[in-house]
Amino acid sequence: MNKIKKILPLFLMCLIISLMIFPLDALASSDFDIDKYVQFIIDYQNDGKKLSNADFDIYKVADVDKDLNIKLTEKFSKYPVDLTKLNQEAWNDYALTLKGYVQRDGLKALVTGTTDVNGIYKTRLKAGLYLVIGKNLTLDNYIYESSPFLVLLPNVEKETGTWNYDVISKPKTTRNEKIIKEVSKKVIKIWKDKGFENFRPKEIEIELLGNGKLRETIVLSEKNNWQHTWHKLDASVNWTVAEKSVDKGKYKVMIWEDWNTFFVENTCIPPETLPGKPPKVPPEMPPKTALKVPLEIQPEITSKETKQHLPQTGQLWWPVYTLVGLGSVMIVLGFIQNRRKKVDE
Repeated sequence: MNKIKKILPLFLMCLIISLMIFPLDALASSDFDIDKYVQFIIDYQNDGKKLSNADFDIYKVADVDKDLNIKLTEKFSKYPVDLTKLNQEAWNDYALTLKGYVQRDGLKALVTGTTDVNGIYKTRLKAGLYLVIGKNLTLDNYIYESSPFLVLLPNVEKETGTWNYDVISKPKTTRNEKIIKEVSKKVIKIWKDKGFENFRPKEIEIELLGNGKLRETIVLSEKNNWQHTWHKLDASVNWTVAEKSVDKGKYKVMIWEDWNTFFVENTCIPPETLPGKPPKVPPEMPPKTALKVPLEIQPEITSKETKQHLPQTGQLWWPVYTLVGLGSVMIVLGFIQNRRKKVDE
Protein backbone atom coordinates (compact mmCIF):
# COMPACT_ATOMS: atom_id res chain seq x y z
CA MET A 1 0.00 0.00 0.00
CA ASN A 2 2.81 2.39 0.90
CA LYS A 3 4.49 1.69 -2.44
CA ILE A 4 1.28 2.56 -4.31
CA LYS A 5 1.01 5.87 -2.43
CA LYS A 6 4.57 6.73 -3.39
CA ILE A 7 4.17 5.75 -7.07
CA LEU A 8 0.72 7.34 -7.67
CA PRO A 9 1.87 11.01 -7.49
CA LEU A 10 4.76 10.24 -9.87
CA PHE A 11 2.34 8.52 -12.27
CA LEU A 12 0.01 11.51 -12.25
CA MET A 13 2.86 13.91 -12.97
CA CYS A 14 3.97 11.79 -15.96
CA LEU A 15 0.40 11.76 -17.24
CA ILE A 16 0.20 15.54 -16.98
CA ILE A 17 3.45 15.98 -18.92
CA SER A 18 2.26 13.62 -21.67
CA LEU A 19 -0.99 15.59 -22.01
CA MET A 20 0.98 18.78 -22.41
CA ILE A 21 3.20 17.26 -25.09
CA PHE A 22 0.65 15.40 -27.21
CA PRO A 23 -2.36 17.27 -28.66
CA LEU A 24 -5.77 15.98 -27.68
CA ASP A 25 -7.31 16.08 -31.14
CA ALA A 26 -9.35 13.01 -30.34
CA LEU A 27 -11.35 14.90 -27.72
CA ALA A 28 -11.90 17.82 -30.07
CA SER A 29 -13.08 15.58 -32.89
CA SER A 30 -15.34 13.39 -30.77
CA ASP A 31 -18.33 15.76 -31.05
CA PHE A 32 -17.67 16.90 -34.64
CA ASP A 33 -20.82 16.63 -36.75
CA ILE A 34 -20.16 17.02 -40.47
CA ASP A 35 -23.89 17.28 -41.24
CA LYS A 36 -24.67 19.94 -38.66
CA TYR A 37 -25.16 23.51 -39.91
CA VAL A 38 -23.01 26.35 -38.56
CA GLN A 39 -24.63 29.69 -37.70
CA PHE A 40 -22.21 32.13 -39.36
CA ILE A 41 -22.49 35.86 -38.61
CA ILE A 42 -20.67 38.78 -40.21
CA ASP A 43 -20.47 41.79 -37.88
CA TYR A 44 -19.47 44.69 -40.15
CA GLN A 45 -18.24 47.81 -38.37
CA ASN A 46 -15.64 50.57 -38.69
CA ASP A 47 -14.48 52.30 -35.51
CA GLY A 48 -17.75 51.43 -33.83
CA LYS A 49 -19.95 52.60 -36.74
CA LYS A 50 -22.36 49.90 -37.89
CA LEU A 51 -22.21 49.49 -41.67
CA SER A 52 -25.55 48.58 -43.24
CA ASN A 53 -26.38 47.57 -46.83
CA ALA A 54 -22.93 46.03 -47.36
CA ASP A 55 -22.84 43.09 -49.78
CA PHE A 56 -20.77 39.95 -49.12
CA ASP A 57 -20.07 36.93 -51.32
CA ILE A 58 -19.16 33.60 -49.70
CA TYR A 59 -17.36 30.80 -51.57
CA LYS A 60 -16.62 27.29 -50.35
CA VAL A 61 -12.89 26.64 -50.81
CA ALA A 62 -12.55 23.22 -49.16
CA ASP A 63 -14.55 20.41 -47.56
CA VAL A 64 -13.94 18.99 -44.08
CA ASP A 65 -14.32 15.28 -43.37
CA LYS A 66 -14.95 13.41 -40.13
CA ASP A 67 -11.19 12.80 -39.72
CA LEU A 68 -10.59 16.58 -39.56
CA ASN A 69 -8.89 16.82 -42.95
CA ILE A 70 -9.66 19.44 -45.56
CA LYS A 71 -9.74 18.90 -49.30
CA LEU A 72 -9.95 21.70 -51.83
CA THR A 73 -13.11 21.80 -53.92
CA GLU A 74 -12.81 21.17 -57.64
CA LYS A 75 -13.13 24.86 -58.52
CA PHE A 76 -10.33 25.96 -56.18
CA SER A 77 -7.95 23.04 -56.63
CA LYS A 78 -6.83 24.44 -60.00
CA TYR A 79 -5.35 27.63 -58.53
CA PRO A 80 -1.58 27.84 -57.72
CA VAL A 81 -1.92 28.46 -53.98
CA ASP A 82 -0.34 26.66 -51.04
CA LEU A 83 -2.57 26.27 -47.98
CA THR A 84 0.05 24.51 -45.84
CA LYS A 85 1.40 27.76 -44.30
CA LEU A 86 -1.26 28.34 -41.71
CA ASN A 87 -0.22 31.53 -39.95
CA GLN A 88 -2.35 34.65 -39.71
CA GLU A 89 -0.60 36.68 -42.41
CA ALA A 90 -0.57 33.75 -44.81
CA TRP A 91 -4.35 33.35 -44.56
CA ASN A 92 -4.77 37.05 -45.43
CA ASP A 93 -2.39 36.76 -48.37
CA TYR A 94 -4.09 33.70 -49.79
CA ALA A 95 -7.51 35.29 -49.36
CA LEU A 96 -6.46 38.23 -51.54
CA THR A 97 -4.87 35.84 -54.06
CA LEU A 98 -8.04 33.76 -54.30
CA LYS A 99 -10.16 36.90 -54.57
CA GLY A 100 -8.34 37.87 -57.75
CA TYR A 101 -8.83 34.45 -59.35
CA VAL A 102 -12.47 34.23 -58.27
CA GLN A 103 -13.32 37.60 -59.77
CA ARG A 104 -11.28 37.00 -62.93
CA ASP A 105 -12.94 33.65 -63.62
CA GLY A 106 -16.40 34.84 -62.61
CA LEU A 107 -17.00 32.06 -60.08
CA LYS A 108 -20.50 32.06 -58.67
CA ALA A 109 -20.74 32.59 -54.93
CA LEU A 110 -22.28 29.87 -52.80
CA VAL A 111 -24.06 32.51 -50.72
CA THR A 112 -24.59 36.25 -51.21
CA GLY A 113 -25.99 38.48 -48.48
CA THR A 114 -26.40 42.07 -47.27
CA THR A 115 -25.88 43.48 -43.77
CA ASP A 116 -28.91 44.88 -41.91
CA VAL A 117 -29.27 48.23 -40.10
CA ASN A 118 -27.00 46.91 -37.34
CA GLY A 119 -24.28 45.83 -39.77
CA ILE A 120 -25.14 42.16 -39.24
CA TYR A 121 -25.52 39.41 -41.81
CA LYS A 122 -26.47 35.85 -40.80
CA THR A 123 -26.42 32.61 -42.74
CA ARG A 124 -26.23 28.84 -42.16
CA LEU A 125 -23.37 26.85 -43.70
CA LYS A 126 -22.09 23.29 -43.60
CA ALA A 127 -18.59 22.48 -42.28
CA GLY A 128 -15.78 23.67 -44.53
CA LEU A 129 -13.23 26.36 -45.37
CA TYR A 130 -14.86 29.48 -46.83
CA LEU A 131 -13.66 32.60 -48.65
CA VAL A 132 -15.58 35.80 -47.79
CA ILE A 133 -15.38 38.81 -50.13
CA GLY A 134 -17.05 42.12 -49.34
CA LYS A 135 -17.96 44.74 -51.94
CA ASN A 136 -17.11 48.42 -51.57
CA LEU A 137 -19.72 50.41 -49.65
CA THR A 138 -20.37 54.14 -50.07
CA LEU A 139 -21.96 55.63 -46.96
CA ASP A 140 -22.09 59.21 -45.63
CA ASN A 141 -19.53 60.53 -48.12
CA TYR A 142 -17.07 57.73 -47.29
CA ILE A 143 -16.01 54.60 -49.13
CA TYR A 144 -15.63 51.50 -46.94
CA GLU A 145 -13.56 48.58 -48.20
CA SER A 146 -13.32 45.24 -46.39
CA SER A 147 -10.41 42.83 -46.65
CA PRO A 148 -11.23 39.33 -47.96
CA PHE A 149 -10.71 36.54 -45.46
CA LEU A 150 -10.79 32.77 -45.06
CA VAL A 151 -12.80 31.23 -42.23
CA LEU A 152 -12.99 27.60 -41.08
CA LEU A 153 -16.41 26.42 -39.90
CA PRO A 154 -17.00 25.25 -37.22
CA ASN A 155 -14.40 26.42 -34.67
CA VAL A 156 -12.98 24.73 -31.57
CA GLU A 157 -13.48 26.26 -28.13
CA LYS A 158 -10.14 26.37 -26.33
CA GLU A 159 -11.44 26.02 -22.78
CA THR A 160 -13.86 23.12 -23.33
CA GLY A 161 -12.37 21.45 -26.41
CA THR A 162 -15.81 21.32 -28.03
CA TRP A 163 -16.77 22.50 -31.50
CA ASN A 164 -18.51 25.87 -31.71
CA TYR A 165 -21.29 26.03 -34.27
CA ASP A 166 -22.05 29.73 -33.71
CA VAL A 167 -19.25 31.78 -35.30
CA ILE A 168 -18.94 35.56 -35.62
CA SER A 169 -16.46 37.24 -37.97
CA LYS A 170 -15.51 40.92 -37.95
CA PRO A 171 -13.90 41.81 -41.30
CA LYS A 172 -11.02 44.31 -41.36
CA THR A 173 -12.24 47.55 -42.90
CA THR A 174 -10.63 50.70 -44.31
CA ARG A 175 -12.38 54.05 -44.82
CA ASN A 176 -11.53 56.64 -47.47
CA GLU A 177 -13.14 59.97 -48.19
CA LYS A 178 -15.40 59.97 -51.19
CA ILE A 179 -13.85 63.18 -52.50
CA ILE A 180 -10.76 61.22 -53.55
CA LYS A 181 -11.52 60.77 -57.23
CA GLU A 182 -8.39 59.05 -58.50
CA VAL A 183 -5.76 56.70 -57.18
CA SER A 184 -2.58 55.03 -58.45
CA LYS A 185 -1.95 51.31 -58.09
CA LYS A 186 1.39 49.57 -58.51
CA VAL A 187 2.29 45.92 -59.01
CA ILE A 188 5.68 44.36 -58.25
CA LYS A 189 6.74 40.81 -59.09
CA ILE A 190 8.84 38.97 -56.50
CA TRP A 191 10.71 35.79 -57.39
CA LYS A 192 11.65 33.21 -54.74
CA ASP A 193 13.61 30.79 -56.90
CA LYS A 194 17.21 30.78 -55.67
CA GLY A 195 19.12 28.13 -57.54
CA PHE A 196 16.35 27.72 -60.10
CA GLU A 197 16.48 31.09 -61.86
CA ASN A 198 16.73 29.31 -65.22
CA PHE A 199 13.16 28.10 -64.77
CA ARG A 200 11.90 31.67 -64.61
CA PRO A 201 9.85 32.75 -67.65
CA LYS A 202 11.09 35.71 -69.67
CA GLU A 203 7.86 37.56 -69.03
CA ILE A 204 4.51 37.18 -67.26
CA GLU A 205 1.07 38.74 -67.65
CA ILE A 206 -0.77 40.55 -64.87
CA GLU A 207 -4.49 41.24 -65.08
CA LEU A 208 -5.98 44.35 -63.45
CA LEU A 209 -9.51 43.77 -62.15
CA GLY A 210 -11.94 46.52 -61.19
CA ASN A 211 -14.99 45.39 -59.21
CA GLY A 212 -14.32 41.89 -60.50
CA LYS A 213 -14.13 42.86 -64.18
CA LEU A 214 -11.00 42.68 -66.33
CA ARG A 215 -9.83 46.25 -67.09
CA GLU A 216 -6.34 45.71 -68.47
CA THR A 217 -3.60 43.11 -68.99
CA ILE A 218 0.04 44.19 -68.76
CA VAL A 219 3.38 42.39 -69.23
CA LEU A 220 6.15 42.30 -66.61
CA SER A 221 9.74 41.39 -67.44
CA GLU A 222 13.32 42.43 -66.75
CA LYS A 223 12.82 45.30 -69.20
CA ASN A 224 10.45 47.08 -66.80
CA ASN A 225 12.15 45.68 -63.71
CA TRP A 226 9.16 43.38 -63.08
CA GLN A 227 6.87 46.24 -62.04
CA HIS A 228 4.16 48.52 -63.40
CA THR A 229 2.05 51.46 -62.15
CA TRP A 230 -1.48 52.38 -63.14
CA HIS A 231 -2.39 56.04 -62.77
CA LYS A 232 -5.71 57.88 -62.52
CA LEU A 233 -7.78 54.90 -61.45
CA ASP A 234 -11.25 55.47 -60.03
CA ALA A 235 -10.87 55.43 -56.25
CA SER A 236 -14.44 54.20 -55.72
CA VAL A 237 -13.63 50.96 -57.57
CA ASN A 238 -12.39 47.84 -55.77
CA TRP A 239 -9.09 47.06 -57.52
CA THR A 240 -7.18 43.80 -57.42
CA VAL A 241 -4.77 41.83 -59.62
CA ALA A 242 -4.25 38.25 -60.77
CA GLU A 243 -1.40 36.53 -62.58
CA LYS A 244 -2.41 34.91 -65.85
CA SER A 245 -1.41 31.42 -67.01
CA VAL A 246 0.68 30.19 -64.06
CA ASP A 247 2.18 26.69 -64.27
CA LYS A 248 1.05 25.35 -60.88
CA GLY A 249 3.50 22.47 -61.21
CA LYS A 250 6.44 24.89 -61.18
CA TYR A 251 5.29 27.83 -59.07
CA LYS A 252 2.92 28.67 -56.28
CA VAL A 253 1.56 32.22 -56.17
CA MET A 254 0.80 34.51 -53.26
CA ILE A 255 -0.52 38.07 -53.61
CA TRP A 256 -0.77 40.76 -50.96
CA GLU A 257 -1.37 44.49 -50.93
CA ASP A 258 0.48 47.15 -48.95
CA TRP A 259 -1.22 50.52 -49.22
CA ASN A 260 -1.56 50.96 -53.02
CA THR A 261 1.02 48.38 -54.10
CA PHE A 262 0.29 44.78 -55.04
CA PHE A 263 3.07 42.24 -54.51
CA VAL A 264 2.86 39.09 -56.63
CA GLU A 265 5.24 36.49 -55.20
CA ASN A 266 6.12 33.37 -57.17
CA THR A 267 7.85 30.59 -55.24
CA CYS A 268 9.58 27.93 -57.31
CA ILE A 269 8.60 24.31 -56.66
CA PRO A 270 11.87 22.37 -57.08
CA PRO A 271 11.75 19.41 -59.46
CA GLU A 272 11.55 15.97 -57.85
CA THR A 273 14.93 14.87 -59.27
CA LEU A 274 18.04 17.00 -59.78
CA PRO A 275 21.08 15.85 -61.83
CA GLY A 276 23.25 13.53 -59.75
CA LYS A 277 20.77 13.43 -56.87
CA PRO A 278 18.16 10.76 -55.94
CA PRO A 279 14.52 11.78 -55.89
CA LYS A 280 13.31 13.25 -52.60
CA VAL A 281 10.16 11.09 -52.61
CA PRO A 282 10.15 7.46 -53.83
CA PRO A 283 8.02 7.12 -57.00
CA GLU A 284 5.90 4.40 -55.42
CA MET A 285 4.68 6.70 -52.66
CA PRO A 286 1.31 8.27 -53.53
CA PRO A 287 1.05 12.03 -53.09
CA LYS A 288 -0.83 13.37 -50.16
CA THR A 289 -4.09 14.95 -51.21
CA ALA A 290 -5.49 16.07 -47.89
CA LEU A 291 -4.24 18.63 -45.39
CA LYS A 292 -4.72 18.56 -41.65
CA VAL A 293 -7.47 20.91 -40.55
CA PRO A 294 -6.04 24.16 -39.21
CA LEU A 295 -7.52 25.31 -35.93
CA GLU A 296 -6.17 28.82 -36.41
CA ILE A 297 -8.83 30.96 -37.97
CA GLN A 298 -8.70 34.28 -39.85
CA PRO A 299 -9.94 37.11 -39.13
CA GLU A 300 -11.08 38.23 -35.66
CA ILE A 301 -13.62 35.55 -34.76
CA THR A 302 -15.49 35.20 -31.48
CA SER A 303 -17.83 32.70 -29.93
CA LYS A 304 -21.46 33.81 -29.80
CA GLU A 305 -21.68 32.79 -26.15
CA THR A 306 -18.33 33.75 -24.69
CA LYS A 307 -17.35 36.65 -27.01
CA GLN A 308 -13.74 35.58 -26.59
CA HIS A 309 -11.08 35.00 -29.24
CA LEU A 310 -11.07 31.51 -30.60
CA PRO A 311 -8.04 29.24 -30.13
CA GLN A 312 -5.12 29.16 -32.51
CA THR A 313 -4.32 25.51 -31.88
CA GLY A 314 -6.12 22.30 -30.96
CA GLN A 315 -4.45 21.96 -27.55
CA LEU A 316 -6.99 21.45 -24.73
CA TRP A 317 -5.98 22.70 -21.28
CA TRP A 318 -8.91 21.89 -19.02
CA PRO A 319 -7.79 18.23 -18.46
CA VAL A 320 -4.32 19.49 -17.54
CA TYR A 321 -5.68 21.86 -14.89
CA THR A 322 -7.79 19.05 -13.37
CA LEU A 323 -4.93 16.54 -13.27
CA VAL A 324 -2.53 19.13 -11.85
CA GLY A 325 -4.97 19.66 -8.98
CA LEU A 326 -5.33 15.91 -8.37
CA GLY A 327 -1.59 15.43 -8.48
CA SER A 328 -1.05 18.20 -5.96
CA VAL A 329 -3.63 16.68 -3.57
CA MET A 330 -2.00 13.24 -3.78
CA ILE A 331 1.45 14.68 -3.10
CA VAL A 332 0.15 16.50 -0.01
CA LEU A 333 -1.63 13.34 1.27
CA GLY A 334 1.54 11.32 0.76
CA PHE A 335 3.56 13.87 2.71
CA ILE A 336 1.05 13.82 5.62
CA GLN A 337 1.06 10.01 5.66
CA ASN A 338 4.85 9.93 5.90
CA ARG A 339 4.79 12.45 8.77
CA ARG A 340 2.27 10.34 10.68
CA LYS A 341 4.39 7.23 10.13
CA LYS A 342 7.45 8.93 11.57
CA VAL A 343 5.47 10.12 14.59
CA ASP A 344 4.11 6.60 15.24
CA GLU A 345 7.62 5.20 15.11
